[in-house]
Amino acid sequence: MAAVLGLLLAMPPAWAALPPALQTAGLPAAEREQLEARAARLARMTPDERARLSARVAAWQALPAAERQRRRIAHEAAATLPHAERVRLQQAATHFAALPEAEQRTLRLEFEQLDQGLRRGWLLGPVLGLDWPGLHPLFSAIPEAERMPALLALRATSPQARADLAALAQRTPPHERAALRSAWLAVPVESRDAWLRARVAGTP
Repeated sequence: MAAVLGLLLAMPPAWAALPPALQTAGLPAAEREQLEARAARLARMTPDERARLSARVAAWQALPAAERQRRRIAHEAAATLPHAERVRLQQAATHFAALPEAEQRTLRLEFEQLDQGLRRGWLLGPVLGLDWPGLHPLFSAIPEAERMPALLALRATSPQARADLAALAQRTPPHERAALRSAWLAVPVESRDAWLRARVAGTP
């Protein structure tokens, strides 16, 4: 979508001149509505606001793909973070800021030395971050379209359910983990914990 926004910024007169039927032809309804809303916001911007936005888009596109993905994950995680976890993060940030600079450097270095997948787990907040070493094998290579549904599902799980997911992830061969994850997500929300318990116990 950043590329589309960049195109709109670069060619606003051409965009505005297109017939409405052609401006969003062929797009799914949800994407069409998002694009039309962005175009409307751009049309209301002053030249200075448009220039600042164009600079931000260019800076985003200049980032390495891995960094863009990391920031997308962090944004999605922050958008779904429960209030109680937000409070915990604010308290942790306050505590960290009060530490001596040398201790801050040590903690940063310890974090940077973690596996990249585990670092990403901590972006999901303190609850999922703590459980992520066990969950990582099941969710590390998740397709982008499944990422948000899986994140919301994980947010809704109990500690026991997350432990069951981790146990199943360890038992399941790597090539079968995507099928396990999809099967879990397909179970109705109210039945997922029981489904996991049955799978861990070996009940069909």
